[in-house]
Amino acid sequence: MPRPSQRDRILDAYTDLVVTSGPETVTLDAVASAAGVSKGGLLYHFGSREALLEGLLDRCRTLTDADLAAARAAPEGIARYYLRTSIDDPAAGSAVYRTTVAMIKLSTTEPRAAEVTRRCMAGWRTALAEELGDALAADLVAALGDGIYLRAIVGQSSAELGAAAEELLRRAAPRPPE
Repeated sequence: MPRPSQRDRILDAYTDLVVTSGPETVTLDAVASAAGVSKGGLLYHFGSREALLEGLLDRCRTLTDADLAAARAAPEGIARYYLRTSIDDPAAGSAVYRTTVAMIKLSTTEPRAAEVTRRCMAGWRTALAEELGDALAADLVAALGDGIYLRAIVGQSSAELGAAAEELLRRAAPRPPE
């Protein structure tokens, strides 16, 4: 696997600091130190705290688009992919999961982070509705996946829900008209 670029290491460090320390405590000096770069190196890639935030917002959009593309290509289908990765990704500490947690934390104080997070969530609901053929069923599956993520953030397992995913999808899927 190729070594991450300096820019990616900086975004990784920013993400990790937001997740572990909270957005209000993160400084450019702390990000540079955590990334193993000089402050000048950080400023070369991100000229300000605002630019660093914009970099994370772009990363969130890019990761979500890639995740949606993977879900659309997955033989299991979008809804099963969404629920499986809601359970699997938190345990793996994936980039999508870490970025999502950072965005949730940033959303409490950063309106742009909240907007990007809402748009990413809306993209998933749209994809789920296209597959399931029902907006309410899509919202139910999305809410379940989101709840699983929130449980993972606070350290609570949702493994039992993963084992019941097929039953949950059967119940959420629209029934054919009689």
